[in-house]
Amino acid sequence: MSGALDPIQEDLPLGLPSGSGSSLPERASQPNVERPPSLFEQLWASLRTLPWARWRAHAAPVLRSGAEGLGSVARVAVKRGAPYTLQLAKATAQISLIRAFPLLIARTIHLFGFPAVVVRTAIQYSIAHRAGLAIDEVKYFRVDDPAGYTVYEAPSRLSTAIAITYLPTLVLMMLGVLCLAPGLTPRVVLHLPVTWVTWVQIWLGLAFAAHAFPSYEEAGPVSEQARVGVLKADPVSVFWVIPAQIVAILTRLGGIPPAVAGVLACWWLAGALFR
Repeated sequence: MSGALDPIQEDLPLGLPSGSGSSLPERASQPNVERPPSLFEQLWASLRTLPWARWRAHAAPVLRSGAEGLGSVARVAVKRGAPYTLQLAKATAQISLIRAFPLLIARTIHLFGFPAVVVRTAIQYSIAHRAGLAIDEVKYFRVDDPAGYTVYEAPSRLSTAIAITYLPTLVLMMLGVLCLAPGLTPRVVLHLPVTWVTWVQIWLGLAFAAHAFPSYEEAGPVSEQARVGVLKADPVSVFWVIPAQIVAILTRLGGIPPAVAGVLACWWLAGALFR
C-alpha cells in the first residue's frame, strides 16, 4: 500500500549508522565560538589590575596618624573642654544672678510701695499738664524699675523741669513723715499699744519715703540741663546744679540707694518731731 508508514526496525544497533544520523556527531565535533567579554567583565578586570595592595600599604600610616590625632583631640576636649564649659556656664549664671538681684529688690520695693508710685506719677502728670507740655505716655504702675513714669516734652525752662521732678519728692517726703510720726514716736515715747492702724501708718510712711526721690530717668535730664545752664550763667542753674548732680549720681545705681536714702531721711524727721 502506497503512503503507509515504514515498520519499526527493532534490530537497529545503538550506534548510529553513517546514513541519515551522521550529522549529529559532525555538529558536536565543531569548535565553540567564544563570545566577546561584556562591559561589566571588562570593568571588573580593569579594577583587579589596579595596585590595591601597594596603595593600602601607603595609606595605612596616614590613616593611623590621623586616627591618633583625632583621638588625642577628643581626649583633650573631654578633659579640658567640658570643665571649661561648665565653669563658663556657672560664671555666666552667677553674673546674671548678681545683675538680676538688685532689680529683683527694686521691684519688691515698688510692689511694697505701689501707692507712692501712683501718687508720684499723678503729681508729675498734673504738673506737666499744667505747664502746657505735650505728654506722650503715662504709666502709673508696672512691675519694673522705674515702676511709674510720665513721658513728656522737654521743658525749655529749668524751673519747670525742677518742679516736675522734685515737687513730687517734697510731697512724698511730707506724706512719709506724717505717716511715720504718729506711727513710731508715740509708741516709743508714750509706750502706746500697737494696733493695725499703726502698721498701716508705718507701711504707708515707708512706701512714701522709699519713692520720694526721683529715678535716674527723671533726675539725669534735670542735672544735664542745670549743668548747661551754669555755662550760660543762669542763677537757677548755679543754685541747683550741685544738688541735681548728687541726686543723679545717687539714682544712677538703680532704685535701691534712693529708697534707702528716703527711708532714712523720713525716719529721722519723724522721730525728731516729738523729741
